[in-house]
Amino acid sequence: MQIKLLPLIMTAVLSGCSLAPDYQQPEPPSTQGWQGVEASQTAETELPDWRTFMPDERLQSLIELALANNKDLKTTLLNVASLRATYRIQDAERYPGLDASGSGSRTRFSDANTGNGKSYSSQYKATVGVTSYELDLFGRVQNLSEQALESYLSQDENRRSTVIALISEIASAYMNLLTNQELLTLTTETVDAYQETLSLVQTRYDAGYSDALTLAQSKTALYSAQAKQAQYKLAVAKGYNVLRQLVGAPIMQYIDGRLPEESGQMLSALQVGTSSELLLTRPDILAAEHALKAANANIGAARAAFFPSIRLTANAGSASNSLSGLFNSDSGYWQFSPSISLPIFDWGSNQASLDAAKIKKQSSIVAYQQAIETAFKEVSDALLGQTYYMEEWQAQQNNMAANQEYYELAKMRYEKGNDSYMDLLDAQRSLFSARESELSSHLNLLLSRVNLYKALGGGWRAADEQESAQVSSVLETMEQ
Repeated sequence: MQIKLLPLIMTAVLSGCSLAPDYQQPEPPSTQGWQGVEASQTAETELPDWRTFMPDERLQSLIELALANNKDLKTTLLNVASLRATYRIQDAERYPGLDASGSGSRTRFSDANTGNGKSYSSQYKATVGVTSYELDLFGRVQNLSEQALESYLSQDENRRSTVIALISEIASAYMNLLTNQELLTLTTETVDAYQETLSLVQTRYDAGYSDALTLAQSKTALYSAQAKQAQYKLAVAKGYNVLRQLVGAPIMQYIDGRLPEESGQMLSALQVGTSSELLLTRPDILAAEHALKAANANIGAARAAFFPSIRLTANAGSASNSLSGLFNSDSGYWQFSPSISLPIFDWGSNQASLDAAKIKKQSSIVAYQQAIETAFKEVSDALLGQTYYMEEWQAQQNNMAANQEYYELAKMRYEKGNDSYMDLLDAQRSLFSARESELSSHLNLLLSRVNLYKALGGGWRAADEQESAQVSSVLETMEQ
């Protein structure tokens, strides 16, 4: 009995062998030299949840709608589900499949065939067997299963990246739309003011109290403001369409608002460290590492192709001429059919496959390192933006206050007849330009904060919160 079990034990031991290289995480690229990053490399700080970072209720509603309806996110989730099923299919190859079958037949023979009158013949069979199971002596099937698993995990990290990107895109599009709405309101007020001024100048010109130059200047100011008004009307309409597509549902009830001037109402303060450990948890970097692990496992599968492949087919059962005797002790039978395939000459195909697998791994290493460098660049850009856009916004606020004072003085002097209309028009234009620049710089500051949150991998909790609901939605779609 011990002699019969020895081959099975040896087979089980050999089935655990793998020819894949031992995986070692590549050395990350140098993080030195990025502007604005070195000074901020403090202790790692946990990022706030996106709802804490974005307290605006309308924005939160838009993000929740997008997480439920965005088509790109649904496509990504379907890709994840597809790779998960692919992994399950590949992993099932590691284990023998057990099939059961039963059959029966009864044949009638006429007197013309037998010469002895009518006769009947019966045959019944019940079988349980293993069909074409590969003994994984060199880890080919195991490595293919590991490759499928890592590919699935990589795609799942891409799902989390998609959620993070979607949250950031919704916030950016929302703030762009609100800013353009305010700029449109500003230009509309300016157009109204210029129209009133033109009416006054036209009346004075008709009465002979104003000259043609002043009238022409009033007209050019009005037409220039009307052109700006048309530009912002277009920007608002396009911004609405962008946000509508991102959300995937009607949004009109969520955009009736203004961009808050006070800090903290649209986005809360983001004071975090930028240690490399924090950045290495970004989903895109984790996805690149899983892709590298998949390429590493593929080398093991390519190496195993050089060695013999053994497949087993076995079945056992019972056969009888009568149904009542099908399970008698003397009706049993079995069949065992091993086969072996040994590569001898393949015109270099296996070697080429191995070379391709090694090249793929080197390419994955480069992609992994590039993902880390991209992360540091994005963080550097966002930190620089957060610093210098704040300086710009403060300067623009001071500039707007100065221009407001300049306009009020010019208006007062014009009404008293001390200055010409040209001086008042110049003050109006300067004030409009200052307000326009202040709104734009404020928007840039807010966008830089969103970009920093995204660059640090913020929002991944939303991906995990939504996963179960999204998976259920996908399963319901597949069942229909």
